[in-house]
Amino acid sequence: MKIADGVYVHFIPTQKYKTNRIVFRMTGSLNKQTIAKRALVSQMLTTANQTYPTVQSFKERLASLYGTQLSTKVSTKGLTHSVDIELTYLKDFFIPMNTSLFWEVLGFLMDCLYNPLSIVAQYQNKVFDIEKQNLMTYLDVDTENNYYYSEVQGRELYFVNEALKVPKYGRVELVEAETSFTAYQEFQSMLTKDRIDIFMVGEFDDYQVLRGLHRFPLEGRQVDLQFSYNQPYSKVVKEKIETRQTSQSILQLGYQFPCQYGDKDYFALIVFNGMLGEFAHSALFTKIREKEGLAYSIGSQVDAFTGLLEIYAGIEKSNRNQAMRGIIRELNHIKLGRFSSSLFNQ
Repeated sequence: MKIADGVYVHFIPTQKYKTNRIVFRMTGSLNKQTIAKRALVSQMLTTANQTYPTVQSFKERLASLYGTQLSTKVSTKGLTHSVDIELTYLKDFFIPMNTSLFWEVLGFLMDCLYNPLSIVAQYQNKVFDIEKQNLMTYLDVDTENNYYYSEVQGRELYFVNEALKVPKYGRVELVEAETSFTAYQEFQSMLTKDRIDIFMVGEFDDYQVLRGLHRFPLEGRQVDLQFSYNQPYSKVVKEKIETRQTSQSILQLGYQFPCQYGDKDYFALIVFNGMLGEFAHSALFTKIREKEGLAYSIGSQVDAFTGLLEIYAGIEKSNRNQAMRGIIRELNHIKLGRFSSSLFNQ
């Protein structure tokens, strides 16, 4: 449901859970210069605001709302970058005397968004510096994970678009370059220029929701976003070998597929990936790991918004060529229709 240009609310009714969820999503264009800023905004949203200016008071307020949970998430789709802030709280039926939390939770969300912990057009430095360091530490630790590191390096090698080369939370050097001022200014830009999607998951009174959201200063905005990315086709094979001190080697492969989410062949691509390497019954796992013993772990995944198929394998360095040949063999078998009906049906 459209409530203003570029601002939408989505009702997803369900009685399955004891909780309701409110997700406030801000989506902007994927840009190398803003990825780290947006990641820092997501950190600040979960920490404090002007009404609850300390981490302790912030958490105490959530606890007073019968253990309401707040979290944020950063994601990308094609050439877009999204920051979600999510609040999960008990439905009225499970609260003493059927007290309704909706208005209090909505008020807390409004404080997080429109009453941030700021001083003169920038985040409060003390809290911001802590969250900035936390994010940099998180990114440092991630690079020590060999599978994650190889995936990041593979994407950097594969993509020609500079923004797509950067992980969704940015890089340490990008985060380090940001300040409380630059991150806060990006947040204000997100609130006024990003596409806004608000998801109401659970049992809600539509009229009450719309009445509540009209209290938010959500002005219309013109948004032009690209949720898919078509990379120019190239026959050039790119390769990178990097030496690290580790117990096993990681083989990371990337393939370009002329098919994306929404295309007529999209579901065929999903089935193909399932047959190839997404599951424990897939060809890569049963043949290369179980039968031939060439990998400690192996699998594949598809980015439906860029058409990138990624294959990863944890291997002994000495098995690299054999593992490569095995992966190419299984790819070709599926391409040529050389697979069992049981694999297809699974």
